[in-house]
Order: sequence, then C-alpha cells, then structure tokens
Amino acid sequence: MREFDKEGTVVGVPYQGIMEASTTAKYPIGTLYERFGKRYRYCKAYEAITKPHRGCPAMNPASWTAGVMSMGSNGTTVTGIAGDTKVLITTTGDYDLAHAVDYFQGGIMTIFTATEIQQHRIIGNDASFTSDTLFYAYIEPGLLVARAGIACDVMTSPYAFVGSSASFAQTHSAVVVPEIAVASGSYFWGQTKGPCFVTCSTEWKTANTRMAEFGTGGTIKAGTGVALQIAGFQIHVTTADEDSYIMLMLE
Repeated sequence: MREFDKEGTVVGVPYQGIMEASTTAKYPIGTLYERFGKRYRYCKAYEAITKPHRGCPAMNPASWTAGVMSMGSNGTTVTGIAGDTKVLITTTGDYDLAHAVDYFQGGIMTIFTATEIQQHRIIGNDASFTSDTLFYAYIEPGLLVARAGIACDVMTSPYAFVGSSASFAQTHSAVVVPEIAVASGSYFWGQTKGPCFVTCSTEWKTANTRMAEFGTGGTIKAGTGVALQIAGFQIHVTTADEDSYIMLMLE
C-alpha cells in the first residue's frame, strides 16, 4: 500500500514523525499530513530554523525576479503535445541557469496565451541540459492542447525554501509554523492549519480583538487592521493573555 494517496495526503502514520527532521527527503515537497484537526506540509529548510513555534517565511523571490528560485514568462516557454505530462521548458537570459533534479517539485507552471491562463502542478523535473537552457518538467494534469514555445511561469513550491523566522522582511509571507528546530537543508513537517501555539510578541489586551497577525520575527500579535498577514484567531477568551494558542489559518 502506498504511504500517501493520489491527492498527496499521507495515509496512516508517516515514517518521519512531526517531531523529526531528515537530511534526506522521505516525501515529495508539499505532501499533506493531517492529525486530530491539525494539518502539516512537508518542507525543506532553506536555512537553519532555530526557533520553533514561530511563523517561517517562504524565501522564493517573485517570478519576475532574475535568480535561481523561480522564473518569469519573459523568455521562459513550454513545448509539448496535447495530453503530455512531460513538457520541455526553455529559458533565456537571467533564467538560463542550472536547475537540479526536482528543483521545482511541488511548484506551479502557469501558461499564458492571448485568450487564457492555465495552471499545472509540477510533480518534478529533470536536470538542466544544453548549456542549462532546457529542462523537462513533469506536470499534472497534462497539457490541454499542444503548446509550442508558449510563454509560461515556472514557480517553485512555497514549501521548498522555508526560511528562519529571523528572516522575515517586508516582502516575505509565513507559510508554516515548525514544531522543532531544523538544520539548513533538512526536511520537516510544518503546520499550516488547526490549533497551534505561536510565540506572542505582545500581550492580548484589547477586548473583542480575536484576529492574530504575524509581526516581527514570526511572532503573532493582536490584529491591527493594517493589512499584516493573518495568522489565525485567538482561541482563549480573556482580554489580557500572553498565551498564544491560535487557530492557525495558513491555508
């Protein structure tokens, strides 16, 4: 019996527990595991995560940013016949870089035409070849129609490059709350949903303020209404409370 089903959810108890980190991948990036109302995603640490139970950001730059994390449609194209689940990705310019096997695992390929936008999940990819200009990506579902050099975005998974809470910046968003400290490059389960303790930055003091938002260093604070990232809502009902039990709402 497979250990995870066709929807990418672990069946039964995983070989790698939520209190364990691994130097080798035991599951595909982004795999789901749910237990007693809590949801976890399988992640890879981009850097050392030294403080658990804080929000940790995805370290992917935007698709239009030249670099190694993701690629924009400016010069990036896809080619394949209708129904193909293995497609050829061509890159140019700043995106003409070496990409390792499964670098884009769990990410998204978005195709752009004059009349439509289509998205496909990236199951994995082969290593770059031909001076790092080309690589094959494996997608689902397969291509709706044949594509020949059509503009696309190829985005990495938000769970593939998880940073330390100390790396929070104005452009970063929290994607998971880890249970444990994790060494750089290791794989771990990060919580995204359900009851969760997240370190509090300030005491809850305002009556009827229930919404929790991420502040500096991945800590949470009472909602301010200034469009900070929503972490969830406070479970406790007191008006002055330094406990930080929230209903986490990262997905």
